[in-house]
Amino acid sequence: MIREWRKQEDQLQKLDKSKHTLRGPTARWPELEVEVKEWITRHRQNGLSVSTKMIIYEAKRIAVEKGIQDFTESPSWCYRFMKRSGLFMRTKTRIAQKMPKEYESKILSFHKFVIDARKKNNFEMSQIGNMDNLTCC
Repeated sequence: MIREWRKQEDQLQKLDKSKHTLRGPTARWPELEVEVKEWITRHRQNGLSVSTKMIIYEAKRIAVEKGIQDFTESPSWCYRFMKRSGLFMRTKTRIAQKMPKEYESKILSFHKFVIDARKKNNFEMSQIGNMDNLTCC
């Protein structure tokens, strides 16, 4: 292993030191993944959502088009591809929630409650957090 590092010393010195480079396996079909990523980007720029099933279907179509016969499309391939490409599944919020009446006074009273509890129990600011919509089951 160290011998290989010494052989690649010049190449390793040039790599970006702030990123996790050369970690993990590389893509088996890099040209396929480039095209799939471009397809996803185009769809998202047009305001269309893209599901993992759509990504898998498009990847299979491109693989057939390019003559790649050993490509096995699967959800696990899709998730690994998305991780390698820095892509995430995202959903748009369609309807904004309405704020309750007198929400400003409720916010102020909650802030006062938190400040009083912090002073009473000698909490540090780093010990105070926020949890929203946490299901426990």
